[in-house]
Amino acid sequence: MLALTNQRVGYALSSSSLLFTCFSLYLVFSENTRLEQHLMSFKTIAQQYYPLVENNIHHPTPYISAYYDEKALPRHIAKELPFTKEKVSYINRYSDHGLLVFHSSFQLHSGKEITLYLVISNRALELGDGNWDSMLSLSLVLMIFLIYFLRRSLQTVFDDLMSPISTLTDQLVDGRDSNFSVAEHSVDEIQRLTMHLNRYKQIKERLAKQEMMFAKYASHELKTPISVVLGAASLQSMKQDRDFQIKQQQRIIQAAESMHATVEVLLNIVKQENAIDASNIRKLNNSDVCVNKYKDTLSDDVSLVVFVKPNCQTNLPKAVLNMVLDNLINNAIRVTTQGSITVTLEDDFITVIDSGCGLTASTETEHGLGLLIVRRLCQSYHWSFSLTNNQGKGCCAKLVRLQ
Repeated sequence: MLALTNQRVGYALSSSSLLFTCFSLYLVFSENTRLEQHLMSFKTIAQQYYPLVENNIHHPTPYISAYYDEKALPRHIAKELPFTKEKVSYINRYSDHGLLVFHSSFQLHSGKEITLYLVISNRALELGDGNWDSMLSLSLVLMIFLIYFLRRSLQTVFDDLMSPISTLTDQLVDGRDSNFSVAEHSVDEIQRLTMHLNRYKQIKERLAKQEMMFAKYASHELKTPISVVLGAASLQSMKQDRDFQIKQQQRIIQAAESMHATVEVLLNIVKQENAIDASNIRKLNNSDVCVNKYKDTLSDDVSLVVFVKPNCQTNLPKAVLNMVLDNLINNAIRVTTQGSITVTLEDDFITVIDSGCGLTASTETEHGLGLLIVRRLCQSYHWSFSLTNNQGKGCCAKLVRLQ
């Protein structure tokens, strides 16, 4: 149950228990007071009946006994002597066989003082009809008060529960860009719901931006070779020279191959994401990394070195690994005119370190689609990706497997 509900119900039950306890104590003390008054009212009757009494004992009612001498008292009462005069005393007050004793005295016409002990059982008298009417009326008032108090408590509880939900509903309907928020005194469950809604909203916005950037870079990668094809086709009609025609055809072929490679990469991404199983571990061999295909694109003063840890294991399928390395190595080749490009593969991390111009705003834009592809595949297979500048020269692309 919610913490606030427990608190409200606890208050209501505590208040109810306190009120009924007070009411019960009032009934007990009221009963005792009535019994004392009833016992003392028989003093005059006992005094009037004294001349007719024998053996100093008289029973005005079936419940009350009058004793006109200490010696006439029963043994279990006499052992409690002395009793306070003109006051009701209790014997075994909380027992079912308890007694009330009223000690008094009166004088005869002759001037002789007579001792009087009036005794009654503490269970001998109940409340009268008039008293019960007042008690029932008081009970009814208390019950009405408690029902009202409980109703107000429950209404407050439901208001506290529903108010933040209504607030969240209004915020969802409004569709505003700001984060969801509720009052600080809202229950913990609603606050956690709000926190998760904000997190999902941020994830949604981030994914939407990633999709937009992905589409932007993909369209840029396709737009450039298309422009080359259109331009070369237009130039072919302007000049019939054979060498010129061959040159334009080569430009068209290169642009078409570039478009084909881009489309293949995009299709492979979709294919790999639809068949993701990040828990499969496979052994990585040197043959999985093909270095020869990069020789034609490397500058004469640049060397490409690949280190694969012995018995290296990874959860990246071969196609995904090649796609990631291909993007990172091609980016490194594009910005490195001299020095080296070092690729290191171990169980939990992969690094591609170059000695190029380093990471700048322009190079980050040029690498846009490739880096987006790498980041997307890393997220799918639970790897982190970072691209940082080296302290000396160049930059380092690092992939770390998340545990």
